[in-house]
Amino acid sequence: MNSKIIAVDFDGTLCENKYPDIGAPNEELIEYLQNKKTDGSNTKIILWTCRAGEHLQKAVKWCEKHHLYFDAVNKNLPENVEWMGGDTRKIFANEYIDDRNCSDFELPFVKEDESSIKSWAEKEIEIACKSERNCSESKDEDWDYGCACYESALKAYESLVEDGHSGFSISITKHILNRLIDGKPLTPIEDTCDIWKYSHSISGFHGKEVFYQCKRMSSLFKRVSVDGTIKYKDVNKFCGIDVNKHTASYHSGLIDMIMGDMFPITMPYFPENSPFKVYCEDFLTDKKNGDFDTVGIFYAIKPDGERVEINRFFKEGERDFVEIKADEYCIRKLESRSLDICDMYNLQIDFRHDLFDDSYSIIARKDKPKRQGFTISLSSSDLHNCTLKNFGRLEQLIFKGIILGMDLDVKPLEQYYEHLKEERNDDI
Repeated sequence: MNSKIIAVDFDGTLCENKYPDIGAPNEELIEYLQNKKTDGSNTKIILWTCRAGEHLQKAVKWCEKHHLYFDAVNKNLPENVEWMGGDTRKIFANEYIDDRNCSDFELPFVKEDESSIKSWAEKEIEIACKSERNCSESKDEDWDYGCACYESALKAYESLVEDGHSGFSISITKHILNRLIDGKPLTPIEDTCDIWKYSHSISGFHGKEVFYQCKRMSSLFKRVSVDGTIKYKDVNKFCGIDVNKHTASYHSGLIDMIMGDMFPITMPYFPENSPFKVYCEDFLTDKKNGDFDTVGIFYAIKPDGERVEINRFFKEGERDFVEIKADEYCIRKLESRSLDICDMYNLQIDFRHDLFDDSYSIIARKDKPKRQGFTISLSSSDLHNCTLKNFGRLEQLIFKGIILGMDLDVKPLEQYYEHLKEERNDDI
């Protein structure tokens, strides 16, 4: 795309609008286009008109009589068709001349010039900076971080305007700029020696592993095992999302491991514009284990919007997380929630697994005043399909049954779940 491309209309533009006849020529515009073809600027001209069939052929012949020749008629230039992967309905050009959008050649529409576009942008930045300073209570002469960002954006915008971008080309430029800002390459990465730098080494049970960081993309790493096995990891490829609070996102080594096995990186590698969104939850069953000791990975949304079901569950082991079945995950989730219930009612709630018939017992006791224990039994099949959608209902039925079965006031429990529902914005 080294040529400048002009797309020009016919009726009401190159000639007076007398459709289906042809009106008087717009000699000023015809001369302008003829000069563009011969001034050494390598300008190419496309006739872009609603005319078709016989009427279109008459228009082309009329232009030829006026010594105006086109590089394409109602279609994109061949090099742009190849570049865009097809001939789009919209004609790509750097300049559009039409009686509906141009006034340079005594056509009816008043066109904004470059200076007015810049003035509009400058005014918008001025308003935004004023609002920013009011919020931060800073003075006009003080340096303000937000204002500095606005002013930087204005410089970039003015540069694009000065380069004469159209709506189509500016969208391409924005896509390129966004990838650069996000640290993503503009062309696929090939695994060649010159793109890697040594990062670190780890000696473990299986021998020494060496890690290299990509020079073209700092988030991409290569791991070389002692047997020569190579694995790649892009630390920004997967993003964890709290399934109960979709606004909370994070990165996790466990997510990277599971998703990396499902969607391994191969070379050449061209990263997507956005990450895989992996919907998970974590919780704590034993306070001595820190922030969380159980993780559920439910599903992922790929960059193209496709949903992929995962439904895998893990608990903290001696050295790392180990995978568990869905029923054990549910029981651990009940254990986690029971910590709040126990504090609320001064209860002791125990969870027991009977390996003989693969069932679970939930036993609740209260010491003061002395009350008889209350037990609820659940089978593994009761729990297996309640990992996400139905778990909230099952959980409330269990704890409500315990509280009512022990002749305790159920109102605090109901208020607790109402608060939880509002906080999480769901019924899990």
